[in-house]
Amino acid sequence: MTKKLKVFETGVSAKASKGLEYEFIDTREISGDIEEWELKAFLRVVSAELSPEQEDAIVNPGNSFHLQQDVLAVHWHPEHIPFTMLKQRIAKLYPDATNTLIIPTQHNTLLEFDGYAGLEIDCYSPEFDRKVQLLLHFTSEKALAADKIRVMAEHTFKYRSKQLFEILHTLTEPALDGPLYKAMESTEAGENIVGFVKIYAGKLIKLIEENEGSIKPDFIKNKIIRDFFDELREVYDGHVINLSQIFIKAVKENVKAVFSPKYFYKTQDVISEARLCGGGIVVPHPEQFWPILLADYDVDGFEVWNPQSRQYTEFLTGVVARNNKGRKNQDRPLLVFMGDDTHMGEKIKKPSLRDPDKASREIGMQPAWDDLDIRQALKDSRVSRAQTINEYRQRLDQA
Repeated sequence: MTKKLKVFETGVSAKASKGLEYEFIDTREISGDIEEWELKAFLRVVSAELSPEQEDAIVNPGNSFHLQQDVLAVHWHPEHIPFTMLKQRIAKLYPDATNTLIIPTQHNTLLEFDGYAGLEIDCYSPEFDRKVQLLLHFTSEKALAADKIRVMAEHTFKYRSKQLFEILHTLTEPALDGPLYKAMESTEAGENIVGFVKIYAGKLIKLIEENEGSIKPDFIKNKIIRDFFDELREVYDGHVINLSQIFIKAVKENVKAVFSPKYFYKTQDVISEARLCGGGIVVPHPEQFWPILLADYDVDGFEVWNPQSRQYTEFLTGVVARNNKGRKNQDRPLLVFMGDDTHMGEKIKKPSLRDPDKASREIGMQPAWDDLDIRQALKDSRVSRAQTINEYRQRLDQA
């Protein structure tokens, strides 16, 4: 039976919602011990094993894009889905493809697929004091010699894991100050919601610690909090979880705001090391850290469209074109990229727990290439998907 806490209608502030309260139980009724159903919920979140139904969902996408012959996919996240299954999925998505460049970009983990290897790595740009991200791509052969890149990525991965525990411990702090207090103010979260989040954040810490030896490191990241609380929907009222997620997201952003990016390797150092290994470098969703457009870094191109960064596609395409006119090296122009930013783990979640936007993404599917307005901007800049694939592949394959 669904349990309920005293909460207000989603989207209605506490100050204006008297009389709209739900039946409630006191949070003191929630045991501090780990119950069997809570352990099962946690294990579902961190399980790398796929059920037959999940395997089928990966191997059979349900759609085929016969008209798309050029497939560019240099920004996507396999997560824990086996590459053998992903290869079958891609073949069914694009059965008539003749020109492809498909490279995985797991966060801070270098992975190889079908002749190429890649990752999305966090860096620090002291020039404008911001954390930024880069997509690094290599041929499989060059990736074998990219030992320093692997060290940089592992160092960064551990730091991001540290951020997870900083968020969890902030959520469980007894004192309502700092990031916790700011989140309460900004979301108007009531004591019941804050108390509920504190209890289950504490349980999540305990569950991670007790199962540490059996959890793959890839699961120890910030999203484990969101995924674990989503699993609680099967027992607790959806309004409780919705309000909890809003509060958790606010706390996470407040913690990240004071989490120093200076621990990351400097952007210029990552670029230099990638170049030493013969790698390619692309800036993903630059509108999220726009000063990078002015930094004059040695990169191969910019991602002008991404499902979560698509407001300035035409403008960014023009920026790349104008930069190319003034470049000293006319033989190596900046390239225009688009990234689908697919997270494959989203495909195998229960429909009720999926992020609809992320679940709809597909490897190599970037509809902006065919958008009428954007196509004109691409044409004016003499850019096409096939051109980007051919030029970038040539750069990566160069000895």
